[in-house]
Amino acid sequence: MAERILIADDDPSLRQLLEAILEEHDFDVIAVPSGEALVRAATSQQPDLLLIDVMMPVMDGLEAIRQLRNDTRTSHLPMLLLTARTSSNDVVIGFESGADDHISKPFDPDALVARIKANLRRQARVPLLNPLTALPGNQAIADEVERRITANEMFALMYIDFDNFKALNDAYGFARGDRVIKLLADILRDLQAQYTADQMFIGHIGGDDFIAITTIELAEQACNELIGRFDHDVRAFYDPADVQRGYLRGVDRFGMPRRFPLVSVSIGVVTTESRMFTSFDEVSSVATEMKSFAKKLTGSAFAINERFHDVPVPASEERRGHPLSIVVVSPDPLLNDALQPMLEDGRCRSISFNEIPTQNEILDYLPDLVTLNVAEPRCWSLAVALRETKPALPLIIVSPHPEDEPRAWHCGAYAFIADPFPPEYYRACVAQLLRLNERIPPLDGNSPA
Repeated sequence: MAERILIADDDPSLRQLLEAILEEHDFDVIAVPSGEALVRAATSQQPDLLLIDVMMPVMDGLEAIRQLRNDTRTSHLPMLLLTARTSSNDVVIGFESGADDHISKPFDPDALVARIKANLRRQARVPLLNPLTALPGNQAIADEVERRITANEMFALMYIDFDNFKALNDAYGFARGDRVIKLLADILRDLQAQYTADQMFIGHIGGDDFIAITTIELAEQACNELIGRFDHDVRAFYDPADVQRGYLRGVDRFGMPRRFPLVSVSIGVVTTESRMFTSFDEVSSVATEMKSFAKKLTGSAFAINERFHDVPVPASEERRGHPLSIVVVSPDPLLNDALQPMLEDGRCRSISFNEIPTQNEILDYLPDLVTLNVAEPRCWSLAVALRETKPALPLIIVSPHPEDEPRAWHCGAYAFIADPFPPEYYRACVAQLLRLNERIPPLDGNSPA
């Protein structure tokens, strides 16, 4: 696979030149025009090396490097500064900001490529450990899986990921988020210490993604022990008021107010019990799919491929065959009309009530999400009843009165929308709560998040 170089420069002609030079040497190139775009792309595109112009508007290259060095997802990447500033003081400032190398403008194309290759070779010789947890990283994980496949060993691989982790980072900052990541690493080390060296291998892919490889017989026990310990210990990383309330208040990616449960873990487990794999990529694909099943469950959960007849149904096919049920209780038909694009492509079906139904009438449809328009005041008591009976059921409350928002949260709403609102705003909220927009990265982390 070609090594991926991320370029950041606000000069479009220079970006084009750099792309041409690097692509000629078989690099996979991504180019962005600003420091802000660099930070976003570095965390989502998984580059192997960054080539960064110093002088860029708003956020310059030095500040972008500082931010990337403080992010556990990108702190290990080689970062090369490209600059017309050649004084010794400028070079020192660049290195103190976290740069690995300094390339002066104008540059010689052959020398540029040679410096890039040298930094990539240097990175390849770095011990294969994650810098935050000191656990084996991506390459060590891949090597271990390939070794077991080549030796025809029977094994189970656990792909572990956090849920609602961004909400914790947003509320308390990355420092506390890093402590939660270290908590999971410590729990995995404790589990590993219970077994022999051959019975468990643990690794840290990066960010909040971890791997444990164990025997088929121990997989379910290990999942249960990990979940029990994590769910108990993670509460210590929340403020007491948030623990007592059981959730954090925040804003989702669409800018909508939401309540986020405490961080939990989803584990996708793939085993060789009834299927042998030929590559790490195959194991990665099935483990990622099983993690998507686990994420559909409430709270910390795990899903094992053997329980899904070894070949899990892709999420998109599952939704086409079994559309998600959305119950809408509203005297106004506009809510249902706003869902039409989702209904037409078969992802969802809508059950609409113009009159107030009973709780049982709603639950008979096995809803995946309920929307209540409290322009009909009797919907308030229905919201309370649903929350008491089905606390994990996503509930959206719509009201013509913005001042109803505190009451909506008190009734257990997952989202509150003040009417009037654009149809796409409501659709985005539904898609977010049902995870219709969720894109789960493969185990090797090479796809955009």
